[in-house]
Amino acid sequence: MAGPGLLIDGASTTMEGRAARFATAASGAWTAVRRHRIILFVTMALCVLAGVVFILLSTPDYQATASVEVEDIPAGAAGAAAAQRQATPSDNEALMQTELEVLRSRALAEDVARELALVGSRTFFDGMDVRRPDQGAGSLTQRQVETEMVVGLLRDNLHVELPGKSRVIRISFTSADPVLSARVANSYADSLIRADLRRGFESGVQARRFLLGELDGARKDLERAERDLAVYAANAGAMAPPGSKDDESGDTPPEGTTATRLAQLNAFRAQATADRIAAQKRWESARMSSVETLPEVLNNGAMQQIMTERAQARAQVVQERQFRKDAHPEMREARARLAALDDQAEGMANTIRASLKEQFDVAIHGEKQIQSEIAKVERQAQAERGRGVQMNILERQVDTFRLLHDSLLQRYRDMASQAGFQAGRIQPLDRAAVPSRPSSPNIGVTMLLASLGGLFLGLLAVAGRHIFDDAVTSADTLAERVNLPLLGAVPAGEKPGAEIFGPMASSLLLGSAVGLPRSILVTSAQEGEGKSSTLYALAKALAKLDKRVLVIDADMRRPRQHSLFGVSPARGISELMTGQAKMDDVIVDSGVAGVALLPCGAIPPSPAELLVTPAMDSLLATVRERYDTVLIDAPPILGLSDACLLASKAQVTLLVVEWGRNHHGGLRVAVDRLRRAGGAIIGAILTKQEGRPFEYDYHRGG
Repeated sequence: MAGPGLLIDGASTTMEGRAARFATAASGAWTAVRRHRIILFVTMALCVLAGVVFILLSTPDYQATASVEVEDIPAGAAGAAAAQRQATPSDNEALMQTELEVLRSRALAEDVARELALVGSRTFFDGMDVRRPDQGAGSLTQRQVETEMVVGLLRDNLHVELPGKSRVIRISFTSADPVLSARVANSYADSLIRADLRRGFESGVQARRFLLGELDGARKDLERAERDLAVYAANAGAMAPPGSKDDESGDTPPEGTTATRLAQLNAFRAQATADRIAAQKRWESARMSSVETLPEVLNNGAMQQIMTERAQARAQVVQERQFRKDAHPEMREARARLAALDDQAEGMANTIRASLKEQFDVAIHGEKQIQSEIAKVERQAQAERGRGVQMNILERQVDTFRLLHDSLLQRYRDMASQAGFQAGRIQPLDRAAVPSRPSSPNIGVTMLLASLGGLFLGLLAVAGRHIFDDAVTSADTLAERVNLPLLGAVPAGEKPGAEIFGPMASSLLLGSAVGLPRSILVTSAQEGEGKSSTLYALAKALAKLDKRVLVIDADMRRPRQHSLFGVSPARGISELMTGQAKMDDVIVDSGVAGVALLPCGAIPPSPAELLVTPAMDSLLATVRERYDTVLIDAPPILGLSDACLLASKAQVTLLVVEWGRNHHGGLRVAVDRLRRAGGAIIGAILTKQEGRPFEYDYHRGG
């Protein structure tokens, strides 16, 4: 199990590795920027120049701003008493966005154009820095084209914004004329307020028109309901039962209402029923019992007298029977008298019984009449109740329509009385003032943006150049692209010195198996890479190592060694190759101890023809015995054959490569040409190196 110390050491190592990689990346980025600083500076300068040109060529624009406040009150018909629900944040946001869209609408732009009479105004087109159209286009007339242009300019140069979550709208307009900007901004604010008032007024007119239609409908409904009620009441009055009040008929008025009459009839019916029951009892008693026991008989005076006389006659018959026989005349007379009294009593009893029967029949008939009357009154009462219910329904309908009519009428009167006095939702806040300074171009902002843009583009160009640049800039790229070792590097901007070329000269002492090569060809892929000055410095550095050095200026196209050493010879290698001079006559003292110079001399018309002659081989064979080494300055490789011819004659070749200039394509072609010609390339020297001196040696050592 790993201990805490190992974990801490691992974390610290990881952090150190990250820091090292970051430092390396930062150093590489800084090196790339320094290497391509010209691109960066040029890009920044061009962007700044473009900003200056933009400022100078731009027409100053002036922006004027007006502001309005959107209040939280209902828009629409005046006098609306309906309760408004509480507005939510989403409702407020929707309201503000709606007002912004109204501001950006074409209708409002046309309203502003009409108010300020912008169509046909040369001042407006001059202020907008556009040319006024002078003819139509297609099917549009010149005025229609101008109107479309004015509306488009108004909408394109209008800027509206909501500061935060407030209910304030800022209305800005930009033009080249400050007065025009202020006028248009204020006109937009005024048009927005008028549009809001117009919408409220139109909604009020529409509401009043709607209420007027509803009021007319309610009035018709009320009239129809009242008419139906009157017709029904008239019909109900004509259908009233007999005995109702009629001023023209003169009949006896009823004793009371139907309910009162029904109560009276019920009382009469109860009495009639009682009477019928009593009469029925008397009749039943008279029909089933003896006549003499009937109360009516007992209470009848005539019957009482007959009964008394019959009793006396019966008593006399009984008395006479005690003394006489039935055949006795007195007996027969007494019995005849008794029979006559019995017949008279029987007739009287039958009369009384018939009277009771008649009373019973009369009671039944009276009860039936009362019941019939009660049924008739009940039917009348039921009909009256139906008429009353229908009458109540019609009356409630009339009341409902009257209430609706009165409510609509009052609402309409309120709206009509308050029409035109409702405050709008949008209220003015700030009027646009004539701007005193232009809003654009902003010199400070423009120059800052131009500088930052130039810096960004420059860094982008540097990064692209660094990523896609395949130029030789280090020993790694030199070995990777042309398979050559790096003998040293010469920093840019410095005069070569012994401390720079001393190590390179020491490296040349190991350039072959026998030590210092006897002949060294110094060339480059292209001209201007510093091969001549490098050879001059190497000659001086070898001389300080006590070496005898002969410098041959074989660049018979652009010779420079005589000027570097500061000599002016009359003849040189060109005369030696053509046999016009001897070797001892053309080799001169260079002024540097240990260094002799064989200058170019006269420039021949065809240097390559001289180099292919055996005279060059003879020259090299001769000078090897006198000097420790021979440094040959050759022309560039690309485009010429001189260097390839000389490389085949020299023991080794030293290639001079300018830092960051030679790309691997051209450099590889040059190296391949030298190798095919038989040249042995021992290495390369980087000249004009950018960055820290000895950077290569540090990394190589690491």
